[in-house]
Parts: sequence; structure tokens; C-alpha cells
Amino acid sequence: MKKILILILFLYILTLFQASFLIHFKIFREEFFSWALNLVFVAVILINCFTPREERSGIASAFIGGFFLDIFSENFIGFHVLILVAIAFFIKFILRKHVRIPAVGRA
Repeated sequence: MKKILILILFLYILTLFQASFLIHFKIFREEFFSWALNLVFVAVILINCFTPREERSGIASAFIGGFFLDIFSENFIGFHVLILVAIAFFIKFILRKHVRIPAVGRA
């Protein structure tokens, strides 16, 4: 419960920072669209890569981060939630099926 509350607070602060400040700094500019740094996507990917495979906090962080991004965006509600949850499931699938972490200290 404490971990989820910390995730909610952390992702809310990241979303506010991204929506209010980082929107003015574009990474890639073209005539019709430009890209800005998306800290919530980066945070969700890192959380999913570095939490244990059995934990569901990575999926929860994807849902919470997507919800906050949906609130502050002009897209329809659920767009970022679907993308982030799909990315989280994909990362968990790759880690579960194809990555073997060696056991250190076992005989």
C-alpha cells in the first residue's frame, strides 16, 4: 500500500512537471509536429525493468502514469493507459521468457 502511494505521488509530480514545464522544450521540431521529452514513459519503463518479475507494481505504475497523462492531454481517456500497460506487459513478458539472471552466491 505504501509503495502504491509513493508511485502515485511520484508519477503525479512527474506528470505535472512534464505538462507545465517540459512542454516548452522540444527535442525534435518539424513543421507540423514536435516531440517533447516524456518522463512518465521513461519512468514506467525503468520501473518495469528494475522491479522483480513477480511484482505487479510495474503494471500498476503503468496504469497510474497513463491515467495522469490522459488527464493532462487532449487525447481520449484511456489512450496513454493502453500504451503504457501494453509496454509494461511486453517488458514483463520479455524479462520472464528470455532473460535469465544468474544466481549469485548459490552453490
